[in-house]
Amino acid sequence: MDVEEDTLLLLENLSQSKSGCLCMNVQCGTKLIALLGILFGFTCAAMLLVKDRKYLTPTTVLLVVFLSVFVIITVLFVLASVMLLMAALDEDTDLMSYYIWLSIVYLCVQLVLAIAIPLVLIVEGRYPIAIALIWMVMVMIVGLGWTHFISVVSAYRMSLLNAGEI
Repeated sequence: MDVEEDTLLLLENLSQSKSGCLCMNVQCGTKLIALLGILFGFTCAAMLLVKDRKYLTPTTVLLVVFLSVFVIITVLFVLASVMLLMAALDEDTDLMSYYIWLSIVYLCVQLVLAIAIPLVLIVEGRYPIAIALIWMVMVMIVGLGWTHFISVVSAYRMSLLNAGEI
């Protein structure tokens, strides 16, 4: 079975609505839900940026952007981890591949932000250099651990592929 067949089987078990939002058809309802999600995201981001506007400095705006990206990428990583759990239970090598790539992207973004955020805080004078360096080292160690976890998932994926060839 490939990913599309597994996804179709999973999606067929979900309950299905005959009408979308506000008694419109599901096609329009789906588009409306997507638009509302986009607008909601922009509204939340704008509220973060506008809050206490008279006290905003360029470094504060930069920190808010960095932290927002960090929160978004972390939520996406949680979703990728759920996908890995489904892949492991189903022994789906395609989903494992997606997890591996998403984890690599997450890890790269996390490491960049883990260096950038303390540097911005040091420049602004909010963090002592020693604490920022300790933070960076801790994040690097965690990053190395996740690199190992990615290799474990990759090894399991390869063992499933090799078992399928025999």
